[in-house]
This record gives sequence, structure tokens and C-alpha cells, in this order.
Amino acid sequence: MPPAAPAVAAAVRLEGIRKTFGDVVAVAGVDLDVKAGEFFSLLGPSGCGKTTCLRMIAGFEEPTAGRILLQGRDVSRQPAYLRDVNTVFQDYALFPHMTVGANVEYGLKVKGIGRGERRARVQEMLQMMRLERLDRRKPGELSGGQRQRVALARALVNQPRVLLL
Repeated sequence: MPPAAPAVAAAVRLEGIRKTFGDVVAVAGVDLDVKAGEFFSLLGPSGCGKTTCLRMIAGFEEPTAGRILLQGRDVSRQPAYLRDVNTVFQDYALFPHMTVGANVEYGLKVKGIGRGERRARVQEMLQMMRLERLDRRKPGELSGGQRQRVALARALVNQPRVLLL
């Protein structure tokens, strides 16, 4: 009999997650494991708590009860900027006053990545998304599809362990 595979912590684990807003229960007792490399879709009707779950994983909301673990580490009370998670928002959440290149670079700058590495990673991401000719434009000058690709580039350039879409 072959030896058992070593236990690997789930990339994302929710244990009994609950979120209330006053008397309103937005999320009630969610348990979930998503392994590294897996794609997972959270489906349900409007208002059932999908976005609230994603916001808690990202660190934009704290659960009322339960635990959120990323790579086996409890991040339930950790702020968003300390989690290795990036989110592509439904409305893209691009900075309208910044160029495409600056939008993509923003997270790297916040993390303190050196200028040379920032520029190289931004260029690589712009090429991957076929946006290199648009790097000096502002989001308002782009089509919806182009804005969506900028938002995805901005999330991916940080090489997050978890990407929420």
C-alpha cells in the first residue's frame, strides 16, 4: 500500500462563517474548502450572501463568527492589505485620474516593490492583456472590455495566492 499523501492546507477554508448586519443574517454558517489550483464558483440568487462571503475572504468585512484560513493561516481579523488576496470588482474599481499603467502598478507600489521590477512586471502584464498601447490612457478613454482587462492585470500583477472574481 502506498504511503498516504501529506495533508495540504486548503488555499481557502471557511469554517462556520457567519455575518450579520444588525438583525439581518447575511451569511449563516458557511463551511468551504478550496484547494490550491482549483477554480470555484459561488452561485446563488441575488442577496444570498455571495458578495459578502467574497468580501470576508478579501478582508473588506470581518465575520461575525467563524474562521477564514488562507493557506492554513487564520486571517479572520487580519486587514485586507496583509492578505495575499486580490479582487477584481464587478465595477472594476479603477482609479479614474490615473493612467492604465499607473493603475496596474498601484498595488506593487503599495507593497514597496522597486521601480525597475514594478515597470518590468507592469509591462509584462500589459502585454499579456494586449493593453501595451493603452498604457498612457485613462480608464474613461477605454471600452468596457478594456477596463475589465486593466482590472484583471492590476490583480494578477501582484501574483496573489488567491484571486477573487
